[in-house]
Amino acid sequence: MVRFKLIIIWVMCLFITHDSISQTPNEVLLELRNQNIKYPKIVLAQSLLETGRFSCTTCSMDANNLFGLRNVKENKWFHFNTWQESIGGYKRMIEYRYNEKNYNNYYDFLDKIGYAVDPNYINKLKSIVNKIK
Repeated sequence: MVRFKLIIIWVMCLFITHDSISQTPNEVLLELRNQNIKYPKIVLAQSLLETGRFSCTTCSMDANNLFGLRNVKENKWFHFNTWQESIGGYKRMIEYRYNEKNYNNYYDFLDKIGYAVDPNYINKLKSIVNKIK
């Protein structure tokens, strides 16, 4: 009986692929808007850039983390139960610090807080945002 159950579980796992549990840019954009993210297209661009357009296999996506949010003390990704929860994590860890009075725009904010180490990160974000409909 135990062997039978293990076989059933194994067969079920064969049908659960990365594609069946992944998200699309449109779904992420909709969820960003549902969670009242201030600049959803920029934040969508961040998620696309951080995850290789949701296709990386050795990045923060393993932790349902669309933004590469790291626990610096433990030197590992923050883990979320769903990718939707990672949007809430972004809002609590990053967006809450944004104050329009202190920055020229959201790109300036991301640059000043050192969101990414890539010196071309902001230009890459702008390029992706320009392609989002």
